[in-house]
Amino acid sequence: MNALKKKGSLLYICMLLLASLFSADVNAYADASLAGPTGLFLTPSPAVCKPGKFSGGLYLQSYSIQRASSSSERSIIVNGLYGISRVVEVGFSKSMDSMQSSFDPGLSLNLKYLFPDSKALKVAAGLVVETDNNSYSSAYMVAGQEIAYFGLGVNFGGHRAYPMNKAHYGGYDFSEMAPNNFFFIAGANFDLKVANLTVEYNSDTFSFGFRVPTVDGYSVNLAYISDSDYDLVHKNIYGNTYNRQKVTLGVTGTF
Repeated sequence: MNALKKKGSLLYICMLLLASLFSADVNAYADASLAGPTGLFLTPSPAVCKPGKFSGGLYLQSYSIQRASSSSERSIIVNGLYGISRVVEVGFSKSMDSMQSSFDPGLSLNLKYLFPDSKALKVAAGLVVETDNNSYSSAYMVAGQEIAYFGLGVNFGGHRAYPMNKAHYGGYDFSEMAPNNFFFIAGANFDLKVANLTVEYNSDTFSFGFRVPTVDGYSVNLAYISDSDYDLVHKNIYGNTYNRQKVTLGVTGTF
């Protein structure tokens, strides 16, 4: 994954160059990401859920394992957010695996604060807290606009050398058998009128996706998510026949 991580910086530079070609008047997306906080697919953005509104998401990720017979499995991610004020949101995220594995993560709780004085450059800080002892929690800070942003963060807690001790952001250190301590994130969101094109990097994997608005406040989402360190982590648990489908589907909405 080192080559991919080196490409991450180049990818972000390209996103900034592309962003300069588009109007800055991009619809502010406050949809829930896979990890829970408002953002795109992989990364939190410098935006929060509308005050007094609920935002929710349902994502589907599929994978297959071939043992005595081939089996197709799926992981469903359910998340929800509530805008407490114009600058604060709280939420949750829960992944449920059709294999009913004992390695399923617990409930994730998240909090994000948007600094109120940030105008030309929005700045937000957040926490994703895991409720099980195995998974790693994350703290992050992001800056930018809806069209393009970047951020830094740290992973903490968790259980080193325990199977499936995952973090939502950053790669995995196989020598330490734990998620990397620090991570860099970047995202860009381009308004194509009929849909929004998203591009992201989270220090482990990158994604290209589309958010297609349907009725007011709801979107159908599709993203390609590249190879990840955690694919190898899964193979260490389930065997080399583990194969994650790279396309993720989802539905999000605010009401």
